[in-house]
Amino acid sequence: MTTLGIAVGTAIGIALLLWVVVLIRQDRLYAGYGVIFIVGTIAAIAVLIVPSWLRAATAASVALMPEPSLSLVAIVLLTFLVVYVFIQISVLANRVMRLTQELAIRTAQREQPSGRPSEERR
Repeated sequence: MTTLGIAVGTAIGIALLLWVVVLIRQDRLYAGYGVIFIVGTIAAIAVLIVPSWLRAATAASVALMPEPSLSLVAIVLLTFLVVYVFIQISVLANRVMRLTQELAIRTAQREQPSGRPSEERR
């Protein structure tokens, strides 16, 4: 891979890292999903930066695929697509959580109309 290719790949990785961190901070992506993307992206950047790891990855890629450089484009697109899907799953899960909390609050208020704590049921 050329120096320009390494620079572009690293820039894409850094952009993905920043995007994932912003999404986690905005509560639009679960932290668990974010950790997976962060660890994977850091590993990919490390492979790009460390020459011996890059040579090993390139050799493995050439042995497995006839056009390894084209696979990089597909991997980048699929990574961003997967992040988008996990964002949508996180948003949906957050909505379900809020609805469940609202239902629990309304149920608790209905059980205690006078404002006094209810006695424990046995």
